[in-house]
Amino acid sequence: MPDTAAGHRPFYDSAWPRPKRDAARAIWDWHLALCDPHYPALDGNDLAAYFAAEREKAEAGEPLDIVPEDVRQRAYDACAEHDLPREPLVRQIDGAHRRVPPVRFESAKALRGFVDRWVVPHARLLAHLGGATGSWQRKPVRELARGFFSTGRLAQLSADLDANRLFIPQERLKQQGVSLQQLRDGHLDESVRRLLWKQTVRARDYLAQGRSLADDLRGRLGRHFKRWWLGALEVLSEIERREFDVWSGQQR
Repeated sequence: MPDTAAGHRPFYDSAWPRPKRDAARAIWDWHLALCDPHYPALDGNDLAAYFAAEREKAEAGEPLDIVPEDVRQRAYDACAEHDLPREPLVRQIDGAHRRVPPVRFESAKALRGFVDRWVVPHARLLAHLGGATGSWQRKPVRELARGFFSTGRLAQLSADLDANRLFIPQERLKQQGVSLQQLRDGHLDESVRRLLWKQTVRARDYLAQGRSLADDLRGRLGRHFKRWWLGALEVLSEIERREFDVWSGQQR
């Protein structure tokens, strides 16, 4: 579930055949660096211009300010060595800009647009590295990325709010009569439970639509994928067993 967590992630080391292991790590390190990008104390149009300039440099293959040079070079080398498209690396810069706090999304469409610029490109690179390069596999890769992201952000709702990020559309809060302050306070009433239940339903649906990818990935990689796909479902089940209390215990 790539996003804000630091350090080792499953699916980036032992799951991969040795010839592809360094490339998988380089792709992850790029994404991880963009979780905490270097940017000046700007806001509004000035900040947007900074990220746009970084994107242009990335498209041209030039050194960047936003990520360390060794991270950029290893990611670009991985793409060159394994014939991976470089565009998904560049696209993640747009997502990194959108993650700068405060983060709010008015609509589900806006949130999907962000996810499609942030975790979906990351997933596309990993899928391509794993051999899932067919056009028919693009949709399950996208849905799987959305599912892992939705599951992770639901489990880490409290931590995201502490960082002034909310990955539930504002329109859904309004529909359920839930305020941002209720979520910050961890005030778990029926309206909040209903909101979070619907989030688990959506996450399960995304994961289900990505399930076919497990049959396309071979060997050790396929086995690891199935394990972490089931693990995401178990996270959702645990949230349900807790009656949607994502503010206490391991979920926090």
